[in-house]
Amino acid sequence: MALSDNRTERMSMLCAMYVAQGLPWGFMLNTVVSYITDTDESISATQIGRLTAMILYPWTFKLAWAPLIDSATIRSMGRRRPWIIAAQLMMAITLLSLIAMGDITKNIELLGWMFFLHNCFASLQDVATDALAIDILPAQEQGRVNGMMWASKLLGKGVGTAAGGWIIKHYGFPEAVMAQFLSLFIIMFFPLLMVERPGERRFPWSAGQASSEGGATSLRSPMVVLKDLLQAFSLRSTAVYVVFGVFAIIGWGVIEVLTKPLYTRDLGWTAAEYAYWTGAAVFPELVAALLGGLFADRFGRRFIMILGLGGYGLLAIVYGAFQNLWMAGWFSAAFLFLNPGFIAMGAVGYNSMGMRLSWTRSSATMFTIYMTLSNVGHVVGNEIYGRLRDGWQLSFQQTLYVGGAFMLVPLVLLFLVSPSEVDRVRAENNPVHSEDVQ
Repeated sequence: MALSDNRTERMSMLCAMYVAQGLPWGFMLNTVVSYITDTDESISATQIGRLTAMILYPWTFKLAWAPLIDSATIRSMGRRRPWIIAAQLMMAITLLSLIAMGDITKNIELLGWMFFLHNCFASLQDVATDALAIDILPAQEQGRVNGMMWASKLLGKGVGTAAGGWIIKHYGFPEAVMAQFLSLFIIMFFPLLMVERPGERRFPWSAGQASSEGGATSLRSPMVVLKDLLQAFSLRSTAVYVVFGVFAIIGWGVIEVLTKPLYTRDLGWTAAEYAYWTGAAVFPELVAALLGGLFADRFGRRFIMILGLGGYGLLAIVYGAFQNLWMAGWFSAAFLFLNPGFIAMGAVGYNSMGMRLSWTRSSATMFTIYMTLSNVGHVVGNEIYGRLRDGWQLSFQQTLYVGGAFMLVPLVLLFLVSPSEVDRVRAENNPVHSEDVQ
């Protein structure tokens, strides 16, 4: 059986790849950053924000990866699988290099660059996985599977955060990285053993040939991809969605960095306590992601985005307004526990709408552009945090208000996005998916 004609296989493959992204994401962004802020009080807010940004910068490279993936592959092994295997292998190799360096948590610059390198390949794997999802998922499965994929990433993030925090505390940093490596090594068997379409090669030396479905050539002119994209973003809905993608989660980037120094320094939480609650938050995140996928199909993607992203912004403002309750453990724990669920629901709606609006033959690249721009906004939020705190000298309370406002204001753009416009133009153009070979 192959991914294209076996629902169980394609769902398990896509979800496994998202677990592989979530494990180091939670470990690096939550466990390591909170561990550093807890053990070294000399680290400034700007350094914290920059380390976080170094982890996230490579996710803006998705804009470069997508045309490359759309233009070249080893077609006899599938359109996307060779890229997934290569990226997963390099993710594992970067972790091995990090293990060889020992405990480098005192060297923030080197640590940042190693995390940066790992996430370059993680972002490549993400682009290839999303492209595979667009290729093999029937339209009626997109919303539901988007929720499952996001939930899988959250599961990996929660395990990476909680388990990583426990291992660092009891054994050390290199041992925690080794656990990450072993996890990725096991997950690598999913793309190694599954094929995209019947008759394709499982390994370069295996028997098989390229499927004619989706084009049988390994090379495609990048100019064809560019022409498709110019046509795709000429519509009002797709152009507005690009702008929305840039600004939609800047507030998340601000608040994400803010919570670490707020909890481990001002509120007196230990890194282990912070890691525990951020790890435990995976449960409401999982529920929100799965419900978001189901509700997006039933009530509409716009509604789910407003509920998720708007709810996150309102929660941040409410938390900021009750500063007198911050020292109450239950209140601050509730904020950490609940707010990721809103982001999960909003992200599932955003991803589903992105697939819905990706309509040309270069739809994988188009979808990746939406994802990349949201990552740009995320990184901008991380960088803005340092300016708000160190530059403008805003308090934690004021910064929460700013982050919440950044989440709420862009939502008005969604009322200018109409999937029916895309359907109409798609029907009028009915583009032919021909392949240009160089």
